[in-house]
Amino acid sequence: MINNYLKIAWRILVRQKLFSLINIFGLVIGMAACLLIVQYISFELSYDKFHQNAGNVYRIKHQSYSQGNLIENLPKTYSAVGPALKAEFPEVKEETRVSKLSGQVSTQQPGGAVIAFNEQHLYAVEASFLKVFSFPMVEGTASALNNPNTVVITQSTAKKYFPDQDAIGKTLRIQQQISGTDITATVTGVCKDVPANSHLQFDFLVSQVSQDMQAGDWVYPDFYTYVQLSPNTDHQAFEAKLPSFIKKHSTGGDKIKNSSFTLGKTNVANIQFTLQPLKDIHLYSNLTDEISTAGNGNMVWYLGLIAVLILVIAYINYVNLSTAKIIERAKEVGIRKVLGSQRLQLIIQFLFESMLLNIISIAIAVFVVILAMPWFSTLCGVQMRFTLWKDYTFLFGFMSCLVLGILLSAFYPALILSNYKPVQILKGKFQNTSQSLSLRKSLVVFQFAATIAFMIGTLVVYRQVNYMKNANKGMDMKQTLIVVAPQIVRANDADAFNFMHRDSVFQTEILRNPRVQSVTSSSSIPGETINYIMSYTRPMQDKGIRLPTLEIGSKFLDQFKVKTIAGDNFSTAPQSGKSLMMLNEAAVVSLGFKNAQDAVGKIIQTKNGRGRIFENEIVGVIKNFHQTSLKEGFTPTVFRLIDPSSVTHYELKINSADMPATLAQINKTYKSVFSEAAFDYFFLDEFFDQQYKTEQHFGKVFSLFSGFAVFVACLGLFGLTLITITQRIKEIGIRKILGASISNILLLIAKDFVGLILIANAIALPLAYWGGHQWLQNYKFRVDFTVWFFILPMLSVFIIALTTISFQAVKAAVANPVKSLRNE
Repeated sequence: MINNYLKIAWRILVRQKLFSLINIFGLVIGMAACLLIVQYISFELSYDKFHQNAGNVYRIKHQSYSQGNLIENLPKTYSAVGPALKAEFPEVKEETRVSKLSGQVSTQQPGGAVIAFNEQHLYAVEASFLKVFSFPMVEGTASALNNPNTVVITQSTAKKYFPDQDAIGKTLRIQQQISGTDITATVTGVCKDVPANSHLQFDFLVSQVSQDMQAGDWVYPDFYTYVQLSPNTDHQAFEAKLPSFIKKHSTGGDKIKNSSFTLGKTNVANIQFTLQPLKDIHLYSNLTDEISTAGNGNMVWYLGLIAVLILVIAYINYVNLSTAKIIERAKEVGIRKVLGSQRLQLIIQFLFESMLLNIISIAIAVFVVILAMPWFSTLCGVQMRFTLWKDYTFLFGFMSCLVLGILLSAFYPALILSNYKPVQILKGKFQNTSQSLSLRKSLVVFQFAATIAFMIGTLVVYRQVNYMKNANKGMDMKQTLIVVAPQIVRANDADAFNFMHRDSVFQTEILRNPRVQSVTSSSSIPGETINYIMSYTRPMQDKGIRLPTLEIGSKFLDQFKVKTIAGDNFSTAPQSGKSLMMLNEAAVVSLGFKNAQDAVGKIIQTKNGRGRIFENEIVGVIKNFHQTSLKEGFTPTVFRLIDPSSVTHYELKINSADMPATLAQINKTYKSVFSEAAFDYFFLDEFFDQQYKTEQHFGKVFSLFSGFAVFVACLGLFGLTLITITQRIKEIGIRKILGASISNILLLIAKDFVGLILIANAIALPLAYWGGHQWLQNYKFRVDFTVWFFILPMLSVFIIALTTISFQAVKAAVANPVKSLRNE
C-alpha cells in the first residue's frame, strides 16, 4: 500500500513538472536560508559554553556614577576585588584576573637570528586562569602558570615563533611599552588555538604573580575579574551582598575612599558591582573597553525572525499553489471516489505527495548549505562549520517544523477535495470555495507584507551603516597611515631619553620623504578606546571626575584639521610654568563650565597614584570629534602634549601615489632608527571602520536573505498567475474574440494581485517603521526616517510583481484564442 502511494506521488510530481519545480525551488531556498541563519544563531549563542564551569562563571561589572549619571560602565574593576571576594565569601570557589596587553614579542632562533612581532592578543593572567576556563592543553598542565616569568602559548603561536621545534622550555622576550613590562618568559605550556566562539581571544598567557598583583589595589579599575561560584549558588542572592562589600572596603587606609580618582570625599553609592554571566558576555555586553569585539543579541534575533519568515513564505507558496491546483485535481479525486477510495485514503495520498516533495527539498537544501557554508561564514565574519546535525534539540525542532509543514500544506487541499461528492465533481460543478479564495488571498498578503518589511529594513540598515562610515567625524582621516611606535620598554630615565632622541630623529627623517606631507604622534588613535583615565578637579570643588586623557603631538590637531573653538591650539599657545591642557566640548560640560570661552585659562588639578597634586591650565577648547564610532556619543576628553615615553602610534599624512614605494621607504627609515623593533602599519580610515564590522556583516546578511524572501514571494506569485491564467484561458479567448486588447487582459489578471499588494503595504509600513525606529535607537548618531524609506520598497515590489504577472498575462493575451476554444 505504501509503495503504491509513493508511486502515485512520484508520477504526479513528474507530470506537473513546472509546479513541482516551483514548489521545490521555493522550499529549497526557504529551508537553506533557514538552516544557514539558524547555524549562525547557534554559533553566536554557543559563545563560552564549551568551558566546563561556564554556568557558574561570572564577570564583575564595574559602574561609576556622578550626580546620578552613569560615567563609567566597565567590564573590569580594581585588582583587589577578586582576592577579596574569594577571601570573604564562601560562595566564591575561585577567582581569576586578566589584564589585556599589547607589545613586542621576540625570540632568538638557533642560528642566532632574532624574530620579533608586535602582538595584540596577549593577556597577563593568574595561575587560576587555566582552572576557571577550560582551554585544552596540548603540552603542559593547568599549573603551567604557577611560577613567575612563565608563558603559555597557542599551537599557531608555537609554530610562528618556533617552527619545527618543541616550544616547551624555550624563552620569549615580552615588552609592553605602556606598562613598562620587559620580561624573559619560559614557555611552560602549549594550548589548542582558542575557539572562534570564545570572548577571550589570546595567543599568549603570561603569568602575573608579582607581589603587587597578589596584594591587589583599590586605585584603578584595570583588571577583568572573573569569579567561579560554587554549584547551586544563587547568583542574584550573592550579587545582593556586593553593595555591603563595597561599603566595607570604602573605609581604611588604602581602600576605595583614597583612590587617586577621587581627590576628595567619596560617596560609596557612586560605585556599583554587578555579576555578568559568562555566557551572556558576547551578545549582551555593551560596555566600554571590552576585552574583545562583542556581538549583538538584538541582531541575532532579528536574523532568527527572518529565518522563520522565509520558511513560512516558502510554505505559503506551497499551500497557495496546492489550493489553486484543486480544480485540476478534482476529476481525478472524483474518479477515485467512484472506484471506492475512502476519504482517509485520499488524505493519505496527498500527505505522501507532500512528504515526497518536502524530502526532496530538504535533501537539496542540506547539500546547498554544506556547499555555501564557507562563503556564508565569510559573509558573517565568523569561523563556523555546519554542525547543526550534531544538536539533537535542533534536529527535533527542525523535524517537528518539517512534519508540521507537510501536514499543513497537504491537509487543507485534501480535506476540500475529499469532502465533495463525486457526482458534483464529474458533472463539472466543482469550483474553488470562497473560503479557499480568502485563504489564498490572506496568504499572499502575508507574503508581501513580510517582503516589503524586509526591504524597508534592508534600506534602513544600509543607510545607517553608510551614514556612520561617511558622516563628518570632525576630523580629516583621509590618506593617513598609522605606523605603530616601537613597543620597546621605556621604563627608566635612560630609556626615555634614548627614545626621545630617536623619536625626534624618526619624525625628522620621515619628513624627508617627499610623499610624506606631515607626521605627528599620539597615545591613542581614532577608532580605539582611550584607556588612559585620570581624575580632574576644579579648585574649591569637593569631587573629581574621571576623564579619558589623550596625549598628542603639537601638530596633531592641525594635521587632522580639528577645529579650535576657544583659546589657543597647542602649537600657538603661550608657554607658562603650568602644564597645558585642552578640552573638547563634551569635557567642558562634564567639568561644569558655562561654555567653551569660560573654560579657557582656568586651572584644573590632577593627582597621581602617590597623592601628589598637579595644576594644569586650560589653553583651549576644541570642537567635538568622534574618537570612537558613531554608535556612542562624544566622549568627554582631555588633551595634553605627549611625553615621548607615551607614544604608541605615529600618524603620517601621505600622498597615495605609488603606495608600494612609499611604504618601502617608510619601512627603511623606521628600521634605520628603530632597528630592533618590528614594523607594523595600517590605514586609519580602514581601522576606524572596523568598529562597524558587526553592522556591516549584519547588513549584508539581512540584504541577502531579504532578497531571498522577495524572490520566493515572486516565485509563488508567478505560479499563482500561471494557474489563474490556465483556469481562465477560455474566458481570455472569448474576451479577445469580443475585442479585448492586450492591456485589457493584463489589467484583468493584474487587478486582483495589485489590490492584495496594496493591502500588504498598508500592513507592512507601520510595522516596518516601528521595527526600524527601535533598531536605530541603538545608535547615538543615526539617520532620520524619510518618505523614501517607504516609497522605494513599495515601488520596487509593485514593479517586481507587475513584471512577474505581466510575463504570463501578455503571453496568454497574445495567444490565438481559437486554440483555447477548440474543444468547445
